[in-house]
Amino acid sequence: MRKIKLAILTILLVLTSSSTVGAAQRQLTDQQLGILVSLAVDSCWVRQEAASQSLVYGVVHPADQVPTGVTDDDSYIVARDGRAPAIVYYRVGANQHVQVTYPPAGKGRLRTADFTIKQLRRRFFRTVAQRKRVNAYVGSLQTE
Repeated sequence: MRKIKLAILTILLVLTSSSTVGAAQRQLTDQQLGILVSLAVDSCWVRQEAASQSLVYGVVHPADQVPTGVTDDDSYIVARDGRAPAIVYYRVGANQHVQVTYPPAGKGRLRTADFTIKQLRRRFFRTVAQRKRVNAYVGSLQTE
């Protein structure tokens, strides 16, 4: 009887660990990616704006006026209250690289950064607690 219980426990552990790995390897939504990118740019800003329900997700349209270097179909995260960084633009390029464009805290030229999706996942979306936090931020996003 003890061997049967041990075998069942082993099977449950294997099933649980494989579903956890599967959840971690799933494709990110554009909104999740936007939160990960925004966390990489300024995690305090994301926490504050998410707490005040002022984060907005959108996609650049051809008629939108955007800074040089930002293209149609780039996605963005912006805060309604206009606190810096006012807006974070991002797009996925070749080899799962994410190109990010954002204004510095003061006035000046836009900054750019390049991350891989793997880097962002490892830094902000690896543990169950991190995934829950990111998904809570995504849940608080408004769309434009």
